[in-house]
Amino acid sequence: MHTKTFANAPVFSLFQDFAVVVQTGTIGQISQALEILAADPMFEGKPKANACFAKFRTLLASNVPQWPVFAKQGNSKLPFVSFSTLPGVTCPGAGECLSFCYSFSSWRYPDSFFRQAQNAFLMRFYPTVIGGEIEKLFKVKKLANGFDFRLYVDGDFSSLHDVALWMNIIRNHPTVNAYGYSKSFALLLRYDNEGQWPTNYTVNLSSGHNADPVTAALFEALPIVRGRFSAVNVGYAVTSAMHGTKEHDAKVREVYAAQTGKKAFVCPGECGSCTPKGHACGSKRFQNVDIIIAVH
Repeated sequence: MHTKTFANAPVFSLFQDFAVVVQTGTIGQISQALEILAADPMFEGKPKANACFAKFRTLLASNVPQWPVFAKQGNSKLPFVSFSTLPGVTCPGAGECLSFCYSFSSWRYPDSFFRQAQNAFLMRFYPTVIGGEIEKLFKVKKLANGFDFRLYVDGDFSSLHDVALWMNIIRNHPTVNAYGYSKSFALLLRYDNEGQWPTNYTVNLSSGHNADPVTAALFEALPIVRGRFSAVNVGYAVTSAMHGTKEHDAKVREVYAAQTGKKAFVCPGECGSCTPKGHACGSKRFQNVDIIIAVH
């Protein structure tokens, strides 16, 4: 179980305490923790947060999703169908990445946090709901014939059960082009000994993990692994507008080469925009090519 310290973000600390219970507690304990959270003075007079508390109560009582399980419309940075869960507490392979993980920034918005919490709850207690929701995606006209799917924008595989669930879902939907990033190396290695990989899933070895070099090397040799995706500390504050600019990309390459002695492909920051033939992170054409981005 991995958590992050929020020295200057007391609301984030309260959310994380609740996230731990969602990921480890019984349904009764989750319900009790929700009421403790809702009663905290930090949320007095906060209508958006209180609306989320009410929706989560409904989820606990009905097992019916109160927020979209999948982001199906995408956005300017990620124009694909995607799934997220709680960061940190679902990330057994997290290491130094916790210090720069962008996923926590979404907790500024209660709906974002509770959508992640909902998905973590469903993964643990009602995984068949996840499968049912993905079936609904094929009823959307533009998705009916298949779609690109990013598994885990936020969070990661937290258990062998999670891995098996997703591999079965992806295998049973061959028109879905699924990809993602993971640090849950040990879990995926265990599944390699027990399960069958779908041919339509590609994963990137994500930097900032806590694995030893041998485990990382074994993971990188799995047939589903495209290669490495590494966050590079360039020594200055990076804004979204910098991604893809000539000067900034040159600096990212320079720093990475100095650290590793290797050349790399720089992520432009907007998924789907990096090549005219699809996104590099999900493409076998970029097999074993290091893809890098500045820590931001």
